[in-house]
Amino acid sequence: MASTRSDFSSVWSLYLWLGVAIAVFIFAFVGFALVRYRARAGREPSRRDEHNPLEIGAAVLLVAIIALLVYVTFHTEAREDEATAAEAVQIHVIAFQWGWRFTYPGQGVTVVGNSNHQPNFAVPVGRPIDFSLTSTDVIHAMWIPEQRFKKDAIPGKTNRFVMEFDAGGHEAGHCSEYCGLRHTQMGFGVWVLSDRSYERWLASHR
Repeated sequence: MASTRSDFSSVWSLYLWLGVAIAVFIFAFVGFALVRYRARAGREPSRRDEHNPLEIGAAVLLVAIIALLVYVTFHTEAREDEATAAEAVQIHVIAFQWGWRFTYPGQGVTVVGNSNHQPNFAVPVGRPIDFSLTSTDVIHAMWIPEQRFKKDAIPGKTNRFVMEFDAGGHEAGHCSEYCGLRHTQMGFGVWVLSDRSYERWLASHR
């Protein structure tokens, strides 16, 4: 599977360049109108109040752009949601006010932290990670900016998703759904390690 970062970076780039193109067109169009149709001596203002072909064309273009963005966004999200891998590392994540619990089934490893002591869990680089995510109290959201990805943690529901971290190092994560007074301190860290370092990390946390 392609990495989450790669998939959503492509979506972000599409949104960015479409936004830039539309902004440039609008500013150019307004600038042209200001210069071409400015008030000046001897000029009578137009009494025309509509231009049906232009208005219809603009509406069709907007609908086409919106349809493209909706399709690309939901297609990418569906691909991420449906991703599976037989050899994926399993991690169960429980969010609570205001902290996180990361459990590795069958490994005897659990990492817990809160707003006073943020937890750091580990994943192996280049391997699929199968997350299951839920909450014990209110809605939270697990957000890892470097991966261009977030998923809601909802009480009574388990969301499953697969991610792949394609670069080693340390990445910061946050809760991105307002969940109370200490929401901004509800963070966590992700160590992305080589296979050997990951196995040593597991052994040290048993």
